Parts: sequence; structure tokens; C-alpha cells
Amino acid sequence: MLHYQHQHSTQTLQQGLDEYFAAHPSSLRGGDLSAEAQLFFRCHDTVHVLYSCSTSLPDEAVVKIASLRGTTEGLAVLKGYALHESRAIYGQLHATDVLRNLGATLWAVPRTWWRCSRQTLRWPWTSPPEYLDMPLAALRARYGIRVSHVDSTADD
Repeated sequence: MLHYQHQHSTQTLQQGLDEYFAAHPSSLRGGDLSAEAQLFFRCHDTVHVLYSCSTSLPDEAVVKIASLRGTTEGLAVLKGYALHESRAIYGQLHATDVLRNLGATLWAVPRTWWRCSRQTLRWPWTSPPEYLDMPLAALRARYGIRVSHVDSTADD
């Protein structure tokens, strides 16, 4: 488990993003993306870190639900998932991978919806730059965000 995935991580949001990208280098997005896709993926990847998600299929489902229910973007987030850059990622998925992860995903979706409905505030989809210097634990406490993994709620 990575440090950003602990509920009470003392890392800043920027440090959490750095750790996320180091662990998932394929998530780094180059300048070949449209400006709209760059903004979408920056916000999307921030949700990965805030909710302690990897790039596994069940965690991607958590990020989608958290983006819809736990952020200020709400249903408008669906526009980002409809971008051709997002659809290209979906095209790389294999049916066997989706089926193999179906059980975990079916459990993660309602649990994430419930947790997001209990947040004290919705996370600002395009978060202010000064949040990058704030500890993840403080941001999660302010917004009432519970990380996605059961065993990550222990103190660091």
C-alpha cells in the first residue's frame, strides 16, 4: 500500500500525486492531449489520490462514482469520460479483465456512493492550486472523505 492511500497520510496532495504517478507511470499525460482532456485527467487523477485509488478496474469504478457523487462536477464529469482520449483507454480493456473484476466492482460502487453521500462537502473538481501544499489528512477531514480501502484507515 502506498502512503497516499492511508486515511491519515501526512503527505501533501502534491506528494500524493507524485507518488501516484511514480507507481502508475502510464497515467502520466503528455502535451499531446487536448486542453479539455488535460484538465479532465488532472482532476481525475487528483480524485485517485484523495480517495486512495490505484488504477485497478475496481478502483477506477470508485474514482468514477466519487467524481460523480463526491465532487462539485457531478453529472458534468461524464463529458470527460466521453472524450476521445478517455474512449481510447476503454478500448484497451479486455472483456476477461472486466469479468474477472466484476464482483469487486459491484461491491465498490454502492459503498462509494454511500461514503460520498456522507461527505461534509463536495470536493472542488478543479481544486485550487494552494491545495497541492496541504496534507491529505487535512483535506480529507475538511471534506469528509473516507479512503476507498478498508485496511487503509489505520494511522500511518
